[in-house]
Amino acid sequence: MRDIPARADREVQETSSSMNVRTPLQPAVVTLKEALSIKPFGLDMNVLLTTEATGGATSVIVAWHKPGEGPPNHVHFKQEEILFIIEGLYEVTVGDETVKAGPGSIVFVPRNVVHRFKNVGGITGRMLGWSLPGGQDHYLKAISELAAGGGFTSETVMEISKTFDTHFPVEP
Repeated sequence: MRDIPARADREVQETSSSMNVRTPLQPAVVTLKEALSIKPFGLDMNVLLTTEATGGATSVIVAWHKPGEGPPNHVHFKQEEILFIIEGLYEVTVGDETVKAGPGSIVFVPRNVVHRFKNVGGITGRMLGWSLPGGQDHYLKAISELAAGGGFTSETVMEISKTFDTHFPVEP
């Protein structure tokens, strides 16, 4: 049986055996009050975990959607997305499947799959969204800053969207 070294010993071995020195990830506990508040597309969102805090692995956003709110069809080519509904009723379309999903529902969206969601309930909905790997926090923050700076046009939004792997297919 091979002896597995303690964590600190493994880190020294891994670091000394490779040219890439990586800073170990640090635990993170972020309360809603501590989260960065942003307002992309006029929506209330808080960044709970940044891409940087997770070493690029993921980013986590909590978003509130009033009845009727939600993004149009879009697709990500470089990341998966996970949505967890905390409150409200959403109509979710992933690929060719459309379902109604309420509190406790989770949705996995593989990369390259067109998807959308919309709050179809009568109350403000709340949803957690993960991007894997991270990056959606950068996109939504850039859109929020664009709107706050007064430079919000459809052309600039499309440019930023493509930069951050959010693409809006042309509808027939």
